Amino acid sequence: MIPYYIKEARPNDCVRSPNIITQHGYTEKQYLHDEIIRRIIEVMYEFCSKEYGHGINILSYDDYCERYWKIAGYSIYGRYYVFHVYYFDKEWIEWDIKTHKKEIYNAYVKKYMSC
Repeated sequence: MIPYYIKEARPNDCVRSPNIITQHGYTEKQYLHDEIIRRIIEVMYEFCSKEYGHGINILSYDDYCERYWKIAGYSIYGRYYVFHVYYFDKEWIEWDIKTHKKEIYNAYVKKYMSC
C-alpha cells in the first residue's frame, strides 16, 4: 500500500480556520494515479456543481483554479493550483498536478458532465 496526502487550499480571512486542508489516504500502487484523480475531481464537483457549490461550468483544470481563487476572494501567496499531492514510495514524492491537469479535467468531464 502506498500512503498519499492531498493538500487543498481553502483560503479565508479567519485566523482560527486553516487555509490548507489535508486529506490522507492509501491505496495499492497500481491504483495510486486513479485514486488521486478521483479524490480531486470529487472536490472540484462539490465546488462547481449547482447542487453543492457555485453552479459554474469549467473549461479546464486551469479554469477551475482561476475561478476558485476569484470566488474564494482570497489567495494564498505563492500558490496557483488548488491541490498539492504527495505520495510515499521509499521517500515522499510530489505528484505533479501540472503534468496531470488534462487527465484531471477529462476525468471530471467524463464523470460529472457526460450525463
